Amino acid sequence: MKALGTYIFAGGFTIGVSKHFNVEAHFEGKPAAYKKTFQANFPKIPIYEGVENWPRKKYKNKIDFVYCNPPCAPWSNLGGAQKGAGAWRNDPRIKCWRDSFNLLKELKPKAIAIESVPRVYSKNGGRPMIMELSEEANKLGYQVTHLLIDGGFTGLNHSRKRFFFIATKYNLTTSGLNFQPLPTAGEVLSSFKKEYGKDIGHLMRLGKNEIPYLKHCKQGESLRVTWERFNPPETWVRGGMRNGVKGRPQFMKWRLKSDAHIPVIAGGFYIHPTEDRLFGHKELAYMAGYPVDYKWEGPSSSIGSQIARGVMPPVAEYVARVIKNSITDKKEKEEKLQIIDYRKAPEQEALL
Repeated sequence: MKALGTYIFAGGFTIGVSKHFNVEAHFEGKPAAYKKTFQANFPKIPIYEGVENWPRKKYKNKIDFVYCNPPCAPWSNLGGAQKGAGAWRNDPRIKCWRDSFNLLKELKPKAIAIESVPRVYSKNGGRPMIMELSEEANKLGYQVTHLLIDGGFTGLNHSRKRFFFIATKYNLTTSGLNFQPLPTAGEVLSSFKKEYGKDIGHLMRLGKNEIPYLKHCKQGESLRVTWERFNPPETWVRGGMRNGVKGRPQFMKWRLKSDAHIPVIAGGFYIHPTEDRLFGHKELAYMAGYPVDYKWEGPSSSIGSQIARGVMPPVAEYVARVIKNSITDKKEKEEKLQIIDYRKAPEQEALL
């Protein structure tokens, strides 16, 4: 069976999908973000940049599954949420959703999956758009599934809650998840060391102003909180475009706890739980389900962002698998819309 991706960035979604489908092409924006990284790992898959250059006629009626990862910034807590509940409506990146969804009409695949952060499904987020697309997909003859899921249940080494808009020609059944507790950061790092030794890859760097405070940062603590213990408010100096506190560390830099699971990876910001350093890029790739030998192009400082900005491979593999099963089984649709929420493990009674 054949698949086609849109807005896939460094290729995490394609790593998982390619375990079940032959990926024919990527349709990207212009310029395609992280294009060189993707090409280094998938040199035979063509990339078409710019919506106006997407060869829709070439792939019409030839694709079984379209998978999409449009920018999530309009709804993410680090993006649109800070600008007000309705700000997403005026965000130009919303067009990426519409351009991806329209491939249902233009390519006529058997299934489509569009991924984003859970806030796209909230009443104060993009719910109106999701319901509009759901109604359109139903009219085109597709069953719609709203899947909310923690990637940790798919085999991912960290907790990552996401939303998938899925439309299928046949009935979709979600199964095969692992609801056992996620491994702790200590367990994941121990496994990495056993498999790959001391080769952690490129070490993410701290600012010179941050290094002196690293040894004082406790497990589970933000480096900013550590800095503030040594620098009371009356000593702060503000400046810059946002009038920020000069020399204060980014709020995203936290030291992980050895005995707790790894929270969502949003870049190369986490501090090792027992060593005074950030993580190496191979450690981050391992946590995110990428092959440790995946090739990363561009500035080494961008690798953390490349890893974080996309669908993690284990999650992608799971979504592709249940969609492949739907296409193969060809079971009649049981309902027009089903809502499945696996952001938390279900109660035992619900599994019986």
